[in-house]
Amino acid sequence: MSQTITIQLPDTLFGQLKRAAELFRQPTETLIAQSLAHSLPPLLEEIPFQYQPDVFPLLQMTDAELQSEMSRTFPSERWVEYEALLARKKTGALTSAEEELLATLRREADVLTFRRGYAAVLLKRRGYRLPTLQELEQSKWPLPRQGDGASQSKRATAAATA
Repeated sequence: MSQTITIQLPDTLFGQLKRAAELFRQPTETLIAQSLAHSLPPLLEEIPFQYQPDVFPLLQMTDAELQSEMSRTFPSERWVEYEALLARKKTGALTSAEEELLATLRREADVLTFRRGYAAVLLKRRGYRLPTLQELEQSKWPLPRQGDGASQSKRATAAATA
């Protein structure tokens, strides 16, 4: 099923769309639909319902805020506590307070994971190159936009001198 929408476009933009459609040998409507599909942010419905309110604010973040969000880590003392509770749960029962703390820590870790992942997706859609695992481990942030040779060469120089 499809819907029809009427919008006003500046002549220059319509001219670009029409020329691009000719070059791709596609109807202008198809090119517009594809362009919209690629420019819309990923749907929050793809994220479990209980985490959507935690992730939704990322849609309003600046690039710098998203990069900061992507570089966040779970506090080490909380991680140690989480791992200890998981280990104790495997060997025996936890108290109700420990079960509650484990659930809280699990949710905190899940929220962090969803927010970091969604921040990465949003940055990718905004033209940033996502880091490799090695870059993540070495904390090479912020990442340049794709094709930003000046930033890439500065980073390469910094990496070579490190």
